[in-house]
Amino acid sequence: MTNYYSILGLTKDASDSEIKAAFRKLAKIYHPDKNPNDPNAKAVFENILKAYHVLLNPYSRKKHDYELINKITQPVKKSSVKTTKQKDYSFTEEEFNRRQFYKNYYDTRKNKVEPSRQAKIYSDYKYILFATPVAVGLLMLVISLFDVQPKAATAANQPLSDSVIHKVVSLQPENGYKPFNGFYGEIQTFNTNHILRIKNLSGYDAVIVVFNQSDSSYLQHTYLRNDFYAEFNKLPALGLYWKCWVGKNWNDDKSYVNHQILGGFDSTVQYQNWIPKPILFDTNSTQEIILNRIASSDVENKHCISNELDFFTK
Repeated sequence: MTNYYSILGLTKDASDSEIKAAFRKLAKIYHPDKNPNDPNAKAVFENILKAYHVLLNPYSRKKHDYELINKITQPVKKSSVKTTKQKDYSFTEEEFNRRQFYKNYYDTRKNKVEPSRQAKIYSDYKYILFATPVAVGLLMLVISLFDVQPKAATAANQPLSDSVIHKVVSLQPENGYKPFNGFYGEIQTFNTNHILRIKNLSGYDAVIVVFNQSDSSYLQHTYLRNDFYAEFNKLPALGLYWKCWVGKNWNDDKSYVNHQILGGFDSTVQYQNWIPKPILFDTNSTQEIILNRIASSDVENKHCISNELDFFTK
């Protein structure tokens, strides 16, 4: 498998700053704009870009390290050829008669035992046919008893101090990880109790990004599956706005914005930008909104429909 540390010329204990420095250094050398006459320049730079995004994202880096270790330590099976020596099966007439006697004896014993053995097998088979539906019924009863209350979903890669993912219907491990951590930059929190809760009832998965209304700076973002809700904590008192990307079938190898972004939905349903409707915190410290897929015929919210370039504008 591909070793992304080798591509960037790093070791496995490289820090985020070392990863960024290595990427900038290689980008100055191998960017397609720097090598217009090299037909392989684009492919080389895409490998460098993919290595950068995989190692800078804690979730994908942990996955890469795991696969790398398993690949390196996988034992190599050695083939061996086993030779056997031909045995000599020749024997005397006396030995032949003795073996024939024992063969007849065991055949007679087998014919006496076989009916009772078949009866036992038939009895065991009837027991299995009876016990299987009972066991399945008990299993379904146990599942129903433990699946009454909604479960809380945790982040797929690490606990989030700034945003908490909670379950509405069913638990999914992908919730909570930050697919564009290396692109948007560091999160921002404030000394407030302000919380924004977004419920995803769109029927699709989504990526939610939150910005400060006063200066449009990035605050936090998270991956949110359908039928979950996310809580963004410690938000600025003057308010915020949010963007979202709604789609299905996440693909880590897909690239966007001229290969600057790695990872995204195979099928995009809609981009949304809610700058015209900022979230303000006045008397209430918690604001709750519901994410629904916006139809183009909706006159009231039509101006909130966005595009790929706007979504990735910081």
